[in-house]
Amino acid sequence: MQYSSGLDQNITDETDADVYENERYFVPPPSKRLIVKRNGSSITRQIPKPIVLIDTREQTPLDFSRFPNWIAEQKRQKLTVGDYSVQGMEDILVFERKSLSDLITTLMQNRPRFFRLCEKMTNYRWRALFVEATYEDIKSYYGDYTMAHPNAVSGTLDALEAKFGIPVVYTSQHQALAEEKAASWLSKHFTYWYLESNGMGRVLQEGDL
Repeated sequence: MQYSSGLDQNITDETDADVYENERYFVPPPSKRLIVKRNGSSITRQIPKPIVLIDTREQTPLDFSRFPNWIAEQKRQKLTVGDYSVQGMEDILVFERKSLSDLITTLMQNRPRFFRLCEKMTNYRWRALFVEATYEDIKSYYGDYTMAHPNAVSGTLDALEAKFGIPVVYTSQHQALAEEKAASWLSKHFTYWYLESNGMGRVLQEGDL
């Protein structure tokens, strides 16, 4: 994964311009922690960072080691529901992760079982379905390996969100970006929960978020 803002590229000739147009550049993730303030002063150091729990059945789990500003540690542990949670929040936060190919296979071959899982996820205060694809990917032709139609997949995801109240988070087929999105999501949910649970108010900075 190559990270770059693309703003400081020196395009010296037509060839460079073509490369700049055809390649995608992504800015790197933040290197600093999420700032929390009370009465104008930072209390960030008082807030711990989450320990991410990864279900033992995950064969190729996301790696959060690149985000020490957000995540304290990652552990393998059998989860009752879903693929990822946070230590201390096992009963209130969960997300299920699906690659594009896994999502298509699940909706084609394991649809009833998947919907039963979604129903179980409704018992969690915070839940989400992380799809490692963009909406553009979902709406693109999948090739000859499946009879699934993009409209059927996208429509099912919308129906799932409407029925079960499970947000569908479209991330990326670039694993580094999918990992960054998941790390950010977990970190922010944990921070708000920790502040709320410790009587500090469910806000990062007064007058802001």
